[in-house]
Amino acid sequence: MLILSPFKIFCRSTDDTSMLLVLIINTTVLLIVTAQRNLGEYGKYGVATQNSLYNAPDGPDKTENAGKPENAVKPPISNNFTLQTCSHTDLNMEPAWWMFAFSFGIAYITDITIYYRESYAERMNGFKLYLSNTSIIPPEGPEGYLCYNDTQPGPPNITQTISCNHLGQYVIYYQDSKGSLMGNERYNIIELCYVAIHGCQMTFWGSTCEFSCPENCKEHHCFPENGSCVWGCIGKNCLKDICDFDTGVCLKGCKDRRTGPDCNK
Repeated sequence: MLILSPFKIFCRSTDDTSMLLVLIINTTVLLIVTAQRNLGEYGKYGVATQNSLYNAPDGPDKTENAGKPENAVKPPISNNFTLQTCSHTDLNMEPAWWMFAFSFGIAYITDITIYYRESYAERMNGFKLYLSNTSIIPPEGPEGYLCYNDTQPGPPNITQTISCNHLGQYVIYYQDSKGSLMGNERYNIIELCYVAIHGCQMTFWGSTCEFSCPENCKEHHCFPENGSCVWGCIGKNCLKDICDFDTGVCLKGCKDRRTGPDCNK
């Protein structure tokens, strides 16, 4: 969001004419909202699933919630591992995955923060993070967007924030590199202790997604950080159909009987 902030500088000359010089300067300040609502928190806006559930051995850890996928969207926000607070898939030769599906439909995801199990960073090696409009795993074609692919040498950071800035209804953590060595075999395992999915439901923006996107934005879609149109604007009620690409504001005024900055009243 751009805000013009005017200020004035007054200078008085020292000669007898006492001329007054007024200098008006407009400064442009760029305000950026750096964090949006956590759309995954407590599973309020969707459902977490995973490909398998760890078969915990008999003992105090074998409880109803042991290793369940929804553990990863509930506090505590920590890398400290217990089967009651973290997700845990079973040992897999096949690819493992964890997925969060938004119940309201498509969201614009700005970034995702991952807290993986402490002391087991090697199990993250080669992980992929997808945003998708389909529940097919792994996503294929235009419906899937590869937000991140771990290709760096050495174990990844167990706590990291990954920028995505893309639309999707499904967030998928995908593991097929068999980073877990047990005995003589390698397996795919996912152990997520917390996942924060930041963004806004499509057509909303703001730090808590409290604002509606400008109606003139194409498909009523705007960036969650600042409310500017993602795909430009449609000025059907604007004079000469001219509107600002970012804000949707009608630049030449409104057609007959229309009012408001975007001429939708």
